[in-house]
Amino acid sequence: MSRTSRLLLIALICITALIMAGLGSYAVWTRSHQGVILGSVTVSGVSIDGLERSEAEAILSEMESQQGEAVIEIVVNGQPSTVTASEFGYRLNIGALLDRAMRNEREGSLINRWRRWLRSPWDDPIPLVLDPVAAIDQALVEDFVKNLDQRHGTRPIEGDLEFVNGRPVPSYPSPGWLLDSSEADVEIRAAALNGGGTVRLNTVLVEPDTDIKQITDAVGVVEQWISAPVVFKDPDSEAELVFTAQEIADATIFSFDLNRSPSVRLNIDRRLVTRKVSAINDRVGTPPVNAYYEIDENDRVIIHPSETGIGIDVDAVGDLLETLAAGSERQGVLTKVAGTQPHVTTEDIENLGIRHLVSQYTTYHDCCAPRVDNIQLFADRVNDALVPPGETFSLNRHVGERTEEDGFVEAGTLLRGELTDTVGGGVSQFATTFYNAVFWGGYEDITHKTHSFHFTRYPEGIEATINWPDVDLVFRNDSPSHVLIRTEYTDTSITVKFFGDNDGRVLIGRWRDGEGRLRILSEGGPRARVVSARISERTDELEPPETLYRANPELAPGEAEKIQTAKVGWTVRVTRTVKQGEETSNRIWTVRYIPRQEIVEMHPCLMAYLTEAGVVTAPEQDGAGPGAGAGTVDSPAEGAGVECPEPEEEVTPELPEELTDRFPELLPEEGGQLPIEEEDGQGPIGEEEEQAPVDDGE
Repeated sequence: MSRTSRLLLIALICITALIMAGLGSYAVWTRSHQGVILGSVTVSGVSIDGLERSEAEAILSEMESQQGEAVIEIVVNGQPSTVTASEFGYRLNIGALLDRAMRNEREGSLINRWRRWLRSPWDDPIPLVLDPVAAIDQALVEDFVKNLDQRHGTRPIEGDLEFVNGRPVPSYPSPGWLLDSSEADVEIRAAALNGGGTVRLNTVLVEPDTDIKQITDAVGVVEQWISAPVVFKDPDSEAELVFTAQEIADATIFSFDLNRSPSVRLNIDRRLVTRKVSAINDRVGTPPVNAYYEIDENDRVIIHPSETGIGIDVDAVGDLLETLAAGSERQGVLTKVAGTQPHVTTEDIENLGIRHLVSQYTTYHDCCAPRVDNIQLFADRVNDALVPPGETFSLNRHVGERTEEDGFVEAGTLLRGELTDTVGGGVSQFATTFYNAVFWGGYEDITHKTHSFHFTRYPEGIEATINWPDVDLVFRNDSPSHVLIRTEYTDTSITVKFFGDNDGRVLIGRWRDGEGRLRILSEGGPRARVVSARISERTDELEPPETLYRANPELAPGEAEKIQTAKVGWTVRVTRTVKQGEETSNRIWTVRYIPRQEIVEMHPCLMAYLTEAGVVTAPEQDGAGPGAGAGTVDSPAEGAGVECPEPEEEVTPELPEELTDRFPELLPEEGGQLPIEEEDGQGPIGEEEEQAPVDDGE
């Protein structure tokens, strides 16, 4: 390489190095001044160059605050008041100013910016002068003007009418003085943006929209409106419909319309017309007939269709009433219209879906006992109950508490394992009958409870008890139609019928003298719910506790009475199967009947003798009730206060006939009665086998 070439190469390398060094220095300088305003920038004569954005923002915010303190004097009718621009939300466009300042000396290509940077030590930067733009909240200005108007102005009073004691009382119009606000907000805005100043405002006379003549004319119209009654007559009868002047005045609705003459607009509240028409409609027209269903003697559901009626046309009467009240003629003719709709239409009844008898069940009882009165009264309360699809029905909730005030009487109720008279007792027979209608109708069993003892007058396992308020019977209507419940009774029976839609299937049943019978009157269609049931063999049989002997001072001396017979207890399983089309569901209930203890009551003196003779043993503690061991007596307190004579020596009291077979060892020997071997006593029932009795409404 020649010497010249070497020199040129060295020169090129040096120049390149200088350029790279310059670019590197510019890059370092740019990075160090990244958040700084470059060049020469002023805002309203205040320099912000060389400052970071936050520092410049603080300076401009201070400028905004100072300018916002500019005082504006508002003079209204010579009364001055002051306000500052900041009260109108005075603000500067600080964000936009800072954005423009930060772009200074950063615009253009990289080479041009570098060249300007290289010349900066010798060339002064081009100054950037920014003028802020001020703004205020127009809504605040308008609110301020409204407040001035309220403080210094007086609104005009419009004319009006009101009824006092059936007469029109006018309120005549009067002018007002309101602030001339047409330019007020413009002037206040200009003063706020220009650093303050004085704004002078005045109030001007404002006339009301109504004038005295309009009110005077309105009074005349109203006087005519209520001058006399308006009478309507029916041409087909002697019926009259009279609207008194007072009624017209009380029902008048009036308003002013400046675009019509006279300016008052009068109307009658149509509620008055409707009320008056309703009072005579039945005498003048033909009332509509509601649809209803009837269950005939063959349990067929018959729908009686609805019928439209002919009645007074309320709208026509109202329009004519307004016309007559405004004129001199005060009599009119009642207008009738056909097609008045009933409250219950045929469609309403058909939509209930009650098509036929679904299930029916009957149980029997002896005539004329107090419990029969309760059963029949309970049935009356349930009769005609309607259960919508998907809804539940509770016997307790529907009938309520059984009280003497409602006609219920005292009858036998199971309380703690013993039959006791309570108000409303015996209605469990209705509950059992009702439950069987639910059971065989295929409806959903929500809650039921069987009796604690078994009674042969009820189907074993498929029965229910009820008592207020805790023992209830509840079912859900899980069919697509309503269920209508009908009840019937005789002196010796109670019947419950469920009407609805089971695709034509009809089942009836009864239970009498310990035997039941089910009959399918109609098999129904393919969507019918077919119910079947199975009762298992009796298991877990338990013998009753030994007889409980109890003193009763109300019995005659030497008299004994059996008030409850003994019966074994057992358990059965009830399986109900419901088949509908291809779907089958099973539900199983376990029913346990507890053993029933025999209870014998006798006079306290006889009880004392049996205790002394050792055939009846006093209980270990007071209050031995049902479930006590053999030969036990109830609380001795039951015989308290009864004085028994001392028996003569070697004389055995005569036993009642009810006790001679029980205690043969107490019979005199000359009676020829051979001693009878004692049977093994029944031991007490273990706790794990005992079933706590429930309070049954039996």
